[in-house]
Amino acid sequence: MLTSNSLFNPLFFGFCGVFPLSLALTYLMIQVNISAEPMQRSSHNAPTPTAGGLAFISVFWITHFAHLLLSPSCPDNFLYRFLPVYGFASLILAVISLKDDYKPLSYRFRLFIHLICVTLIVSQGLQIQFPAFGLETNGWLAAIITGFCLISLINGANFVDGLNGLLAGCFLIALVFNVLIILPAHPSVTFFYISLFFSVLGFLLFNFPRARIFMGDIGSTFLGLTVGFSALILQFYYPLTTDTAWVHKGFIYALTPLGFLWFDVGFTLLRRAILRYRLTEPHRDHLIHILNDCDYSHTFVSCLYFFLTAFMGGLTLLSHYGYITFLSFFLIYALTQILFCFWVFHQKQHRHKSKST
Repeated sequence: MLTSNSLFNPLFFGFCGVFPLSLALTYLMIQVNISAEPMQRSSHNAPTPTAGGLAFISVFWITHFAHLLLSPSCPDNFLYRFLPVYGFASLILAVISLKDDYKPLSYRFRLFIHLICVTLIVSQGLQIQFPAFGLETNGWLAAIITGFCLISLINGANFVDGLNGLLAGCFLIALVFNVLIILPAHPSVTFFYISLFFSVLGFLLFNFPRARIFMGDIGSTFLGLTVGFSALILQFYYPLTTDTAWVHKGFIYALTPLGFLWFDVGFTLLRRAILRYRLTEPHRDHLIHILNDCDYSHTFVSCLYFFLTAFMGGLTLLSHYGYITFLSFFLIYALTQILFCFWVFHQKQHRHKSKST
């Protein structure tokens, strides 16, 4: 029965049910062939089917409907209190993002829709907790900060979805570490992560190493929203005390495995602002694009970020279980990130010199 405390049944259902369905729907989306014309920031040269995110989003929600039908006695818990509003917000986001994949919409309109989606979630009381300051839920300051973070994650995920398999692969690796943090979890939470994992995995096999289809904005924005929703949920399933933390450790540790991707977004936007580029115009100036333009293949760059995500996930677990302090965790990450940036720009400078000679 799907509500068993054993991890076997959800895994069996995910591998034998969710995964094949994701493969089938992704293949169907390739045949539908909603093509993306290459743009200035594109890393591909020929029109390629996009909106593959529609496949794994559909599979994910079909799976949950099946779960509820097969397990009508599933007890009410914190996750299921917020799944309806999360589902409604993701539906709105998916409709607008699919439209944007077919015919680009203005960034102001998309940002307005993003604001509506995160407001739906925040208004239900699902907000970042700040234990040391006594700011938990239903506070206006916590609501504003939560809304800003969710919008940033939605757009940040969209920004870094630029290379074959990069976002989907990093997301799946981070998902594994999220599960390891909250184990043992309620069966419904375990099912949530497993169904999400196998839904995206089916798409990834068609997107990496050779991209037969892209997830499009519909996929990237959904993953960004899901990362934020998962981080908020993790606060309530985090097994250790976090009373003295400035920001709830459950929220922080849900995001840290993807730290190198989030840094890429923030660092790139800061560089654009300093160089007085328009922040809303597409550019190929993310660290991932710089490496790709230095003749490193999609596969190499994506695998490099897979390793960095696993590295950050490992640091997260070490900090979570108390083997290193949070300060040590931050210092190791900061040093690694600085060295990585120096290496990327060294590669860029070396390539520039090679071309000039």
